[in-house]
Amino acid sequence: MKFHKAIDIYNFPRELLKYLQPGQWVKAGPYGDLGRFYGIKKSGTIVVAWKNNAKNSKEYFSYCNNLRNYAKS
Repeated sequence: MKFHKAIDIYNFPRELLKYLQPGQWVKAGPYGDLGRFYGIKKSGTIVVAWKNNAKNSKEYFSYCNNLRNYAKS
């Protein structure tokens, strides 16, 4: 599947979010932070690894991996 440019998840139809592939860049609003989409839990929680949350962390890949596993559970 092909990735698209960053999608604004606040203005994207919620019922179509389940079709986004994990790793797709998303943003929070038109000028919001960038993040990687990892999925939607059964509870409806949208799981995104926000770039600025772990920007200065030495554990960025661990952070993303943990969120990916959380999205799958």
